[in-house]
Formats: sequence, structure tokens, C-alpha cells
Amino acid sequence: MIRFIEFILEKANALHVYDIDDTLVRPTARIHVKDSTGKIVRTLNTHEYAESSRSELPPGHSYDFSEFRSAEKFSRESTPIKPMISHVRLTSTNKNNKIIFNTARSNLDDKDKFVDTFRKQGVNMKRIHILRAGNITSPGTGPQKKARIIKGYIKKHQPSEVHMYDDDTGNLNEFLKLKQEHPDVRFYAHHVQPDGTHKPYNIES
Repeated sequence: MIRFIEFILEKANALHVYDIDDTLVRPTARIHVKDSTGKIVRTLNTHEYAESSRSELPPGHSYDFSEFRSAEKFSRESTPIKPMISHVRLTSTNKNNKIIFNTARSNLDDKDKFVDTFRKQGVNMKRIHILRAGNITSPGTGPQKKARIIKGYIKKHQPSEVHMYDDDTGNLNEFLKLKQEHPDVRFYAHHVQPDGTHKPYNIES
């Protein structure tokens, strides 16, 4: 594994894309489903939401993401996934790498506190851009919006290769579909496991 990471770091002009929730940290925030009266009828963790969001809610129901907008809750309660945090720190030592955190969250209520959560783990946040797919208002699923962000970065920076690290295979599938539009770019999907390790992922899986 160490030799594989060192091999990646020797590559020039590479873009590394990291999901945040359940990839870099384990959040305690939950998504609530509310009915037309505002009553909470179901509470979901991030994995349950990823599955639920692929189907339509019943009429009059809506998602409540308020817990995911609290930087205080994120900073105080999220548990760092140490192997992946170490991976980010190592990747950022190569100045040729471009690094983004690509999260399904929208803006949090305190950007500095949110970013400081990673600084406290030794991550050089001056090297990293945080992009929030939750801020995209145009139609599309969460995975499609994440892929749209990556597509924009590829167009702007023209990397020779792109690596994406995510616990959700739905996000990785949309990422790998970008190969069709960018045949000259090498795409590497890395499926992050519950123990913080990651393994290569192919869209056929």
C-alpha cells in the first residue's frame, strides 16, 4: 500500500478528489424526513440517505439537512478516519497534485470552524479546495452533481489523471462515466472501506 501511494505521489498533474462524510470523517449528523406538517417521520444516516435519495419521497414529504449545516456539530462530534486523513496529508506533500474535497453538503454556518477540523488533524488546508455539491440548484442526483464539479475541474486544469476516493459506489459510478467525455485522462476510482482502507473500483462491480 505504501509503495502504491508513493507511486501516485510521483505522478505530475494529478487531481485527487476526496468525499468527506464516511470517507474522511464519520459524522453524527443525520438527515430527517418530514411530512407535510413538519413532523419527523424517519431519520437517516448518510448511507441510508444515499439509498433513499435514489427514489422519490412520498407527496408532501421533504428532507431536512439542518444537522449537516452545523459546523459546531461537525467539529465536536465527527470522528476522523485516520488512514484516509493520513492519505490526504501524504498526497498534499506533492505540489504537482491538485486536491479537492467534494462533499454533498451545502454551506455550513461557520466555514472557519469546519476547515479547522481538518487543520487539527495536520491537513494542509491551504492546498485544498472544498466544493459543495449541495449548493448546486440545477437538476440532478447527488452523484451527478459531484461528477459535474469534477468535470469542471478537469476542463479548467486538464490533469493527466484523476483519482476519486469515496465510500459511496454511486458517486464512483458517475465519476467513471466521465471517461467517455475525457478519453485522454486516466480515471482511478478508490472505494473507501469501513476500516478506512480503500481498494480499486470498476464501474462493472
